[in-house]
Amino acid sequence: LPLQRPSKSNPALRPTFRLTSAKRKTLDLLAEYFCLRVYDAAKLLRGREPNESDLRTARCTLRLLWQEGLVHREFYVEPDRSYQGVVSYVYGLSDKGVKLGWDFNLVKTFDEHSARTLDHELEISWFHMELRDLCKKNGWQYYWQQADLKTAGIHPDAYFSIGKDDRWHHFFLEIERSKISNYRDGESSIIRKLGKYYEYFDTPACEKDWNFKQFRVIVVQRTEERSKNLCAALREKYNHRMFWLTTEGKYKAGIGGEIFATPKDFEKVGYSFLTL
Repeated sequence: LPLQRPSKSNPALRPTFRLTSAKRKTLDLLAEYFCLRVYDAAKLLRGREPNESDLRTARCTLRLLWQEGLVHREFYVEPDRSYQGVVSYVYGLSDKGVKLGWDFNLVKTFDEHSARTLDHELEISWFHMELRDLCKKNGWQYYWQQADLKTAGIHPDAYFSIGKDDRWHHFFLEIERSKISNYRDGESSIIRKLGKYYEYFDTPACEKDWNFKQFRVIVVQRTEERSKNLCAALREKYNHRMFWLTTEGKYKAGIGGEIFATPKDFEKVGYSFLTL
């Protein structure tokens, strides 16, 4: 029989609650990254590429946490991969799990999350993981926030800051996986969104909301062609180096490289976190 999640209607299925070290570490990861696959959790727990034993252990821990109602899961089919009957899930903290209390700021619940946006949410988690590794490798401090971000009509996917040489650099993250569309008065939805950042930049309103006035906007797109087209479109109206554009492939291949382009000079210059 398939596993059933315990509930008030299934008291016999409710296991004895025991928060082991492995469970707590896994819950900590979900509090920090919002949602993860088994592979992602195993890699973070082990600090290296996971082997089959690591994957089995992570899968078992996540399943137990789901049975205890501490995590929520959504069925997920990864692109271009055949599972040959193996069911894959994406996991995140449930309402019950969030209430356990965490050291991380503004933890979000995964309950009732739409399965249609899993690719988008996972891309945010993967960027977060790559950024974490870069900061750890270079001895930088960093702060990440993925909840309670609505401000000035802008809805970032995440805010993060990097501490280097006693200075903090501030960023908003936008994952754009869809094609440029939803035109209004000749402007696409992404141009309208980035225009709001442009108007918000270096203003008293930004300083009041965030305690800083200047920032960069990281825009991650799927292909190089889309990235170049967006750079060209921004140049016409919002020609500023505050916009850093890259692709999913580039940051996964080396987030510390000169992978970011700006509308100002995208044909000839690449920017990097390492040169901030």
